[in-house]
Amino acid sequence: MLAIDLGGTRLKVGIVPGGEVDVVAHGAATMSDALACLSEVIGRLAPDGCDVVGMCVPGTVDGHRIVALPGKLDGAVGFDLAGWLSARTGGRAFVVNDAVAYAVGEAADLPGRTVVVTIGTGVGTCVVEHGRPLGKGPLGGGTLGGQLPLTSDGPLDTSGRAGTIEAWCRADRVDEPGYADMLARGMAALCLAYAPDTLVIGGGGARPELIEQLDLAPLLWPGQQVAVRAAQHGDAAALLGLARLA
Repeated sequence: MLAIDLGGTRLKVGIVPGGEVDVVAHGAATMSDALACLSEVIGRLAPDGCDVVGMCVPGTVDGHRIVALPGKLDGAVGFDLAGWLSARTGGRAFVVNDAVAYAVGEAADLPGRTVVVTIGTGVGTCVVEHGRPLGKGPLGGGTLGGQLPLTSDGPLDTSGRAGTIEAWCRADRVDEPGYADMLARGMAALCLAYAPDTLVIGGGGARPELIEQLDLAPLLWPGQQVAVRAAQHGDAAALLGLARLA
């Protein structure tokens, strides 16, 4: 299958399984510009089309369309992405939230329940149980976990809300004083809310030393145990997740 991860600034496309991942910095401000870039990449990787094509995108997804995406890719909301993909490739197409695809790729082989967190421009979250997102519908998988409030004021997240996990823990705050403490509080809040067996942290802002030093025990429920580990699949995680979801 052809797997596509359309981010706000980067496009990752690969043939799964076995194909190389093509990563392109698109810098597109609109959905039409991003799709023009994607069309060129598809032409190189799958010139004869494909049977199945999966795409993951930021924002809230319902019915294979983006229904909410604050501040990114003008023209994306409501656009028939699945229809465009089918017309371009000739294959069956589906579209999911990028945090869901990433989480399934990272957690598909882990037992029990896993919370997967991606630290980047925002903070993406998803709860995976036995290899599948927990719950259904546009908010299935706990994808709004990054919007849980930690403080009544403070920095703003990508939706303009102050004091949330995303506001305090996104990548551009990694070097701020107190970041490690707020990261611990944010991750503990997710673990208390979703009761996972494992917490996986990835994304461009997930520094290995911060994950290694993360001590959640004092913040969790007495006796609660959560294994913490770094994400392992890098740029390929969401593409692997799309293959699993297909």
